[in-house]
Amino acid sequence: MNTEKKITPYSSWFLSRPKTSGILVFLFIFAILDLAVMLRYQVLKKSETNEMTIALNIVEQNIEQSLKNSYATTIGLALTIDDNGEPKNFQAVGRQLLNSNNFIDAVQLVPNGVIKYTYPMTGNEAATNFNILKSPVHRGAALKAIASKKMYYVGPVELKQGGLGIVGRLPVYKKDKFWGFSAVIIKFSRFVKSTGIETFHNQNFYFQFSKRNIETQKEEFFLPGPQDFKSKLYKSVSIPEGDWKLYVIRKNDLQIIKSLTPIFLLAMLMASICGVFVISFLKRPSQLQNQVKIQTDKLLKNELFFKSIFEHAGLGITHTNSIKGNFIDANDKFCELIGYTQEEIKKITFMMITHPDDLDADLKKMELLKEGKLGGFSLEKRYFHKKGTIIWVNITVTPLWEKDEMPNTHMTIVEDITKRKEYEFALVNSQNNIESLINTIDGIVWEGYPDKPGVTFISKKSEAILGYKSEEWLENEDFWYNHMHPEDRDWVTAQTSEYSKKRTPHVLEYRMIDKSGNTVWLQDIVSIFVENDNSIKFRGILIDITQNKQFELELNNTLNLVTQQNKRLLDFSYIVSHNLRSHTSNIQSLATLIEESDDETEKTELLALLKSVSDTLHKTMDNLNEVVSIQTQVNPVIESLELQPVISKTLEILSNQIKSSKAKIINNVPGSVTVNYNPAYLDSVILNFILNAVRYHHPERNPVIELNSYEEKEYIVLEIKDNGIGIDLKKNGKKLFGMYKTFTNNPESKGIGLFISKNQIDTMQGKVTVESEINVGTTFKIYFKK
Repeated sequence: MNTEKKITPYSSWFLSRPKTSGILVFLFIFAILDLAVMLRYQVLKKSETNEMTIALNIVEQNIEQSLKNSYATTIGLALTIDDNGEPKNFQAVGRQLLNSNNFIDAVQLVPNGVIKYTYPMTGNEAATNFNILKSPVHRGAALKAIASKKMYYVGPVELKQGGLGIVGRLPVYKKDKFWGFSAVIIKFSRFVKSTGIETFHNQNFYFQFSKRNIETQKEEFFLPGPQDFKSKLYKSVSIPEGDWKLYVIRKNDLQIIKSLTPIFLLAMLMASICGVFVISFLKRPSQLQNQVKIQTDKLLKNELFFKSIFEHAGLGITHTNSIKGNFIDANDKFCELIGYTQEEIKKITFMMITHPDDLDADLKKMELLKEGKLGGFSLEKRYFHKKGTIIWVNITVTPLWEKDEMPNTHMTIVEDITKRKEYEFALVNSQNNIESLINTIDGIVWEGYPDKPGVTFISKKSEAILGYKSEEWLENEDFWYNHMHPEDRDWVTAQTSEYSKKRTPHVLEYRMIDKSGNTVWLQDIVSIFVENDNSIKFRGILIDITQNKQFELELNNTLNLVTQQNKRLLDFSYIVSHNLRSHTSNIQSLATLIEESDDETEKTELLALLKSVSDTLHKTMDNLNEVVSIQTQVNPVIESLELQPVISKTLEILSNQIKSSKAKIINNVPGSVTVNYNPAYLDSVILNFILNAVRYHHPERNPVIELNSYEEKEYIVLEIKDNGIGIDLKKNGKKLFGMYKTFTNNPESKGIGLFISKNQIDTMQGKVTVESEINVGTTFKIYFKK
């Protein structure tokens, strides 16, 4: 009862003020419908902004891809320059590069800033001998490329040979000195065509391409179309390789508003009708009776008006039976959209014209709508046109029954989105084409953020070069670090971190381990990409340089071998000069004495001396011949040999010396130890070192000789330790392995054994070290390379 008393005054207030009540109803309904219009406006605006962003990204990616191809071309051109600064096969390489890059019109080599080499020369003669460092137009860009040590693009500018173009120059350094530039020339019309801008000419936006003039600091635009667009909606990106700026600008800011005007007017009309209806309903019965005819006429006019809007709206509208799915009515726009007449429409259902792949989703949403779980829904799907073609549409379904009522009919607003879908499919195809192009590059293209581990993209070339699929890289953020060669991990990650802090492009050469466990040398060329939010991203290409590294290693090995052979030859010449001179001098002196002597007895004695000197000379020649055979055998026969049998055979040969000197041999060398060596050299080396250990024993104690073996880095070491008389290394260390160098009074000491053994060890790329102390003993360590 109290509630009724409270309601009555409010009801009386509204009933007594029909105009005020009508205005309040109008404002309430208009506010709701206006909110719906505003939400629709935001959706359309966001959709258009997304289209502009996608188009801008596609054009930007096309430009970046073109610039990458140009960069790869300049690198290939720079590789024709030898260490003397002279290009090799410039015409052939230039022709090959242009054939593989239709985007580029010409290539140049510019030593010291002067254009000397151009391919093709036809049409570019005017640019020959042009000094870009003295040109006001080109000098600034050239100096910027030199300062940054990376590729930089000048232009669009008027080319010396005529026409508007863009010139990209990469500074080239030989022996750490600036040589000049490797350059590409791109006509501006071809550059614009490669961006794909022309494919968007029918859209509601256009592009502009600009660069700030170095002298005037004014922004200059190079594409047709309005240049004063700052008040319009636009998006932009910067392209640092040429200090360019790319814009995409909406053509007509009022387009969305115009498309929503009919809906806005309809909302205002419906709110007005409701307000008028409330005013009329709340008027006194007598006034209501007087207005019946007037309102009836208005309703008839409104019905005609609604019918006019229904039939002439810019979107397709249908009235559909929610249970059976047949069309009760449809406006002309919908009939035009699917190709059926008004009479034909009423004989079919929406299921009959819906694509089979989309029908299930449509029916499921209709069931949820009829169950009251949805108040309405929107859906993108495909219709079949009467001619059999497919049309993409966006439908918005609104039920025409009240809550808790049985479902009966619904209204559907149909928007044709076929062109938008075609554009989306084109974008997907473009992205697939770009990815396919990236996968054809002879190198692994990758992308990632410097402040985050792992990569965000890796091309399929990774599987061909390293054996790893793209998915394996992306699944593990530490994949790159884990598969880098252990010796390169620390310095590569340190330098990469340093370059990341400085935001500078860089080139590194390091090793990675492929899926088969092999080592692959890679050159990592990394560039910087600035995103719209000013964050940076690394983009790089990993090029397989294993073969080049192998060539470099073989060249170094050959150089070392030649250097060693020259040194040995020089040493040998000194030995021959010294030793043969002394013998020939003795022979000459004895011959003179024999010639001058008249005493037969004296001549006999002198002839005996001459024979002795001749025998000594003969032995010297034998020794020199053996040294020559060692030093001239560049590639001796190498076999896998067990040390234990060679040591046993040597001990058997020296058994008399060992027994007479009462030497004790301690052989700790395992039977499994093998070395890759020349058999004759191995026999000679072990024999000489064990024989010396026995021969130079200490006179006051029995000799003890110990043999040990172990691995040390890339060597297998044979250690021969004795307790003999020792060697004064401070006095004789430098001449220990010299020919005919002896350090004891032992008559068996000839000074040839250690010299020959040292030459044999050097020939097999090994080494020998000695540790010794007078009256304590000597330890020789022979290093056999694995």
